[in-house]
Amino acid sequence: MNAELASRNCLKKCRGRSRNGFTFVELMVVLAVIAMLAVLLLPALATTARQDKSAVCMNNLRQIGVGMLMYADENEDTFHRNNSGSIPNQGQWTANPNSSAILSPNSGLAYWGVAYLRHVGSSREVFRCPSARTVDEWREDGLSYPAEFWLTSTYGVCVYLVAAYNPEIPSPVKVTSFNNPASMILAQDSAESRMEGSSDSIGLFPGQSRILTQWIGTPPPYGGQSGSFYSGYPFEWEWYRHEKRCQTLWLAGNVSKIPFTGLNVGIDYRYYTGNTPVTPIPGN
Repeated sequence: MNAELASRNCLKKCRGRSRNGFTFVELMVVLAVIAMLAVLLLPALATTARQDKSAVCMNNLRQIGVGMLMYADENEDTFHRNNSGSIPNQGQWTANPNSSAILSPNSGLAYWGVAYLRHVGSSREVFRCPSARTVDEWREDGLSYPAEFWLTSTYGVCVYLVAAYNPEIPSPVKVTSFNNPASMILAQDSAESRMEGSSDSIGLFPGQSRILTQWIGTPPPYGGQSGSFYSGYPFEWEWYRHEKRCQTLWLAGNVSKIPFTGLNVGIDYRYYTGNTPVTPIPGN
């Protein structure tokens, strides 16, 4: 009997504890620990997310590079040029957001990537940097399409790939005419579809004291396209998207990150023109 009574008393006590559960103090301690762990983990998670985006961007650029070289191999050693003999300058894949028909590579509205779509696996997403936020939406022409319409046109190509910087060199330029493919920019993070010089690239060209002036003017404050059409958007970070680094595809096929060194520094313009650069790029 004594054993049975003791067993019943023990069962009642256990049930009582179960009904009572955690005390308020205990719950507060648990929540505090969870909050502390979250604070500690969030920076690591954010870093991982940035690294993931950077990796996707690098893979995109490598795939684009392979596709462009395949195209050149099929087209007399030259990259695509439209009927006017130049690289397409606009950023559209379709005539408007309501259309699903891909434009002709020679269309006046076409993004330069249209010509290489088949060679990169027929996916427009290859031309989308996951860190891009705002690129050229041609607002100066009165267009007001949603931002999403433009976000598969987030890499810029170098105009001097087909139109020689030196006017004495005949165009279109042959891919094999570049003596040092490792120092010739093929494509890179950019808000501009076709980069043509100091005002719309990160190259500091002769006679210029700043880069990207077409897009941000001579800050502060923001001018150029930014001040006129984009409410002062800081477009320099569309070139330097990845922790203030511009992911760049070279003609040799490799991808590297060009660090931001200042708007009055940029990089040697010869990395765009195919001439032998004089100033090396930090970290490359």
